[in-house]
Amino acid sequence: MSGRAATSARERSAARRARRSAPAVAVTAAIGVATSAGAVVGPLVGRAAAVEAVPGSAPVGPAGGDVDLAAPPDEPGARRYVSLRHPVRVYAPPRVAATEALAALAAADRVWDVVTGALSLPAPDGGLDGTWDVYLVDHVAGGGDALVEERDPRARFDRAVTFAVVERSIAPGCGLDLALARALARAVLARFAPATDRGSARAQSEALARLVVPCADPGADTLEFQAHPERAIVDPSSGEFDRGASVFFSWLDARFARQPGSLVAGLWALAPTRTPPDAQRWSATPTGFDVLRESLKGAFGPGPTLDELFAGFSVERTTLEPGPRLAWQVPWPSQARRLASPEPVWPTGASYVVVDHAGAPPGAKLRLEAQWEDYGRMRWAVVKLDAAGRAMAVLTVTSLDRGTRTSMTVESLDDVARVAIVGTNVGSTEHAFDPHQGEWEPHGWLLTIAPE
Repeated sequence: MSGRAATSARERSAARRARRSAPAVAVTAAIGVATSAGAVVGPLVGRAAAVEAVPGSAPVGPAGGDVDLAAPPDEPGARRYVSLRHPVRVYAPPRVAATEALAALAAADRVWDVVTGALSLPAPDGGLDGTWDVYLVDHVAGGGDALVEERDPRARFDRAVTFAVVERSIAPGCGLDLALARALARAVLARFAPATDRGSARAQSEALARLVVPCADPGADTLEFQAHPERAIVDPSSGEFDRGASVFFSWLDARFARQPGSLVAGLWALAPTRTPPDAQRWSATPTGFDVLRESLKGAFGPGPTLDELFAGFSVERTTLEPGPRLAWQVPWPSQARRLASPEPVWPTGASYVVVDHAGAPPGAKLRLEAQWEDYGRMRWAVVKLDAAGRAMAVLTVTSLDRGTRTSMTVESLDDVARVAIVGTNVGSTEHAFDPHQGEWEPHGWLLTIAPE
């Protein structure tokens, strides 16, 4: 660590000790627990026999995201409220009423019970005295978050000390519990894998937070995610989008984990990194996607694991509410018609074309031919939907791994209301998907549909 960085760390530690010496208000928070039924963590095991552990001596890898350290808010006259049940305390500025501060502390106790109890995750790292600090402030995106205060110099692998910032104006209830759950989940991630890319960190933390507080309404987050299906699943440019992307990790968890939350916890535990003490950027490898690539080998047959994973989730998105924004929705064609992608598709993203079956003669078939740009790999599928939007059947349109075109004739459509054609960009032909890349090369496509 450089002299300047060491001085900054000492100053932050001194400031933290000064704040912790302020008069404390000891309280016993309510004992309520917000949890989904039977949420107990277990080993990360899906169709693959077992998870492959990442080697115990992780090498220093290529550079990832910035090592951003934050100083806790220093509000003059702030009062602190200490839990008697858990190592957590809430700092409230004078403008925050005691009832609001106590409500936040009670919410912190509730979500702590679930995260460290039902989900069996370790408590966040609160520094030398082991107490995790929560600051009630204004203008927190998403209502709650955890920020890295300093790295743990004693740890063999990357590990970070955090504090939480929570929007003080949130009323007690599911919304406040969700804000604390988001902050606590993000803090647990920082204890395991602080080098996780920003998009994945937001989405994975949100997946756990929604498990902890199932009563909370995801609101605009899922809507934002579904409104941009062409973007990469872990695109870091929007907090709302990334929180909405939690549906991807929730889908993985529901499909492959033995117990709720264990897949996300496994991604953190099996992706340790080692970053030099004086580095300005975290080590970039391994990532959670590296863990998925190795752990789920064979889950979809002999093909590339992540390709089938991304393509399968794209199909799943057709049945979510709200549904994904459509690239095209067209009536049954009377003759061949060619459609172009209105937006190019990023790796892990997808495009959706819906063909209405109304007006098609009995026994009619639909011919489709797709082609796409070089250096992009795409997988295509057809989903037969009923009038309620439920999937009746899913057909995989086969193609060569490095090919740029594919075709299929879809039959047995008499009982079908709509045909959804799903094209997924599963990544570059040049390298594996890297969530740290941040700016990925998108690719366009052409789709021809014709009656038969």
